[in-house]
Amino acid sequence: METPATIRLKDALALLESGTPLPVRWVTCDRRRKSGGEFRELAAARIGSAEPKALPPPVLTGNAETDVATVARIARDPDHYANATRNLLDTATGNLVKVHIYLLVAVAGRKVIL
Repeated sequence: METPATIRLKDALALLESGTPLPVRWVTCDRRRKSGGEFRELAAARIGSAEPKALPPPVLTGNAETDVATVARIARDPDHYANATRNLLDTATGNLVKVHIYLLVAVAGRKVIL
């Protein structure tokens, strides 16, 4: 049986979340900076997070307002599901790339459709 040329977004996300590295292609867009329209590609990516890196401790100044803002910035939740974004882990380099799911063009060589 031949593999279909298209894949639904829901199924593409399930494939990426399975943990198997797959080729992914998406288009960039940044309304705020009025830039984008470039195609980006990762040869082997999956949804996930990189290995936890040892972060330097936050520099606290003693000023309550500044310290609360510093700690909040470090512990901020990205809320991927509300913002329709996901972190793709490039398995070749270990870098994380944030991608808007509606800008995915192809996953595993198959065109993504809604």
